[in-house]
Amino acid sequence: MERIGLAPGTSIGGYTVVAPLGSGGMGTVYRVVDDGGGVAALKLLHPEVGADPVARARLVREVAALQRLRHPAVARVLDAEADSTEAFLVTELVAGESLDQTIRRDGPLDATALVELAGRLRDALEAVHAADVVHRDLKPSNVMVTADGPVLIDFGLAMARDDAPLTATSMVAGSPGYLAPELIEGGEPTSSVDWWGWAAVLAFAATARPPYGTGTLGVVLSRTSAGEPDLEGLPERTAAMLRRALAPDPAYRPPADEVVAALEAEAAGEPYDGEQRDDDHDDEGQHLDVDPAVGLGADRDIPRDVATHDGRTVVFSTGAEAEPGSGYERPPALPRWGTLLAAALLVGAAGAQVPLVTLMVVLAGLVVVRTVGSDVEAMHERRVRRGVRRADVPVAVLAVPWHLLRGVAGLFPAVFIAAAVTAVVGVVVWWTAGSSVWHLDAEPGEELTGTVVGVVLGALVLLFTVVSWFGPLGRLTRVGARRTLAGVAPGRVGATTAVVICLAGAAAFVVRVVSGQPITWWPAPPPVLPS
Repeated sequence: MERIGLAPGTSIGGYTVVAPLGSGGMGTVYRVVDDGGGVAALKLLHPEVGADPVARARLVREVAALQRLRHPAVARVLDAEADSTEAFLVTELVAGESLDQTIRRDGPLDATALVELAGRLRDALEAVHAADVVHRDLKPSNVMVTADGPVLIDFGLAMARDDAPLTATSMVAGSPGYLAPELIEGGEPTSSVDWWGWAAVLAFAATARPPYGTGTLGVVLSRTSAGEPDLEGLPERTAAMLRRALAPDPAYRPPADEVVAALEAEAAGEPYDGEQRDDDHDDEGQHLDVDPAVGLGADRDIPRDVATHDGRTVVFSTGAEAEPGSGYERPPALPRWGTLLAAALLVGAAGAQVPLVTLMVVLAGLVVVRTVGSDVEAMHERRVRRGVRRADVPVAVLAVPWHLLRGVAGLFPAVFIAAAVTAVVGVVVWWTAGSSVWHLDAEPGEELTGTVVGVVLGALVLLFTVVSWFGPLGRLTRVGARRTLAGVAPGRVGATTAVVICLAGAAAFVVRVVSGQPITWWPAPPPVLPS
């Protein structure tokens, strides 16, 4: 399976990534398993959430409220982490497919199915609002179609009613075409934005078309603010009620129960006797200054040349142009210090017994991890620019020879310096031994071997490895090692296994050194201590 972000097997906050589920402007969602084997959905949020103490406190309050919420049409919030830049939210994994997928495959819902969707989502939103939380990102991809009915998911943009917005002043996070007009205008999010999003989802389900069409970000936002939903082809009564529910000014929108009642009457073929309000008056019969046909801020300067991706959450300015980006987040190359330290012990111990073979293995390993690092980072760079594509992995595989050449060339400066440093230290060691500062376990004219010689050789091999690791242009080598370890030894189990194997190998070589086993100089002939 193609990876999006964190590689399968990566451990985060006590959860192990199994597979990606999707990526958006506010984060990436993964199928994960906990320490007990339970399956869940983890949304890794943008780093600014963990870096902002206000956002962290808000996330903690939200989770406390949502964890108490029990409703069959709302995915349960199970856990959250807000104490680091790797902030995430964990919810139950809902079995099914998104409403977006269902509608695009099967076409619009009939009147009866539309009523069921409207009623169940209404009940879900009422439960969420009763917990004093506003979802803020209601859209078809955040509604799962299950055997038991629709379920509301993804609280990555949710916020308590009295909290400040997550994004900076004049910035808005949401999905164009499903973002309420009052949020486009920079207003405070209230439960009304969820009810407007609810109506937009119903419009999509009834027509199988984005409620405000497609095109540039500016065009979609302008249609939204002007109150121009695409309801063509719907029965007159359904279209009229949804148009009212999608009015730019919240004061013109009917209660959710009234919308559901009208849809039920349409599905049953019965006349609807519910209250019909004149679109030019509020509940008190007073004339309103805002014409719903014109909408809010019709003359506002909206960015118009930015392409919009229907259903994708983006962050954009309410007064200036902003690129939504691909929505892809480069996964962090997580450090694996435990594994690397265990590997260093193995290199030193092996170098004491088979120094030349160990050097060849170290050089080959450095080339491999640097090649992997170059190739994988290039793939992530393409995904950041263009988003995830099916051809990403095949292209990365075909590019291996090129990145191998880059790896060898880029490794040369560090290896050259490491060889020079090791040679200088080796000459100093040889001179001190010849000057009787200390003694080797060998007589003049005899083969170099023994415990003391082995320890010196192991130290020199380890010195070469460390200087190559931290030498010039060494960052890509280190990143490549992290990427490689994440692939071949993923998660806690993989890391533990790798450490155990390295330590066991190091122990075996140490036993040979301590017991005085002869050093193997292959493929070179054994050196002899000069007379």
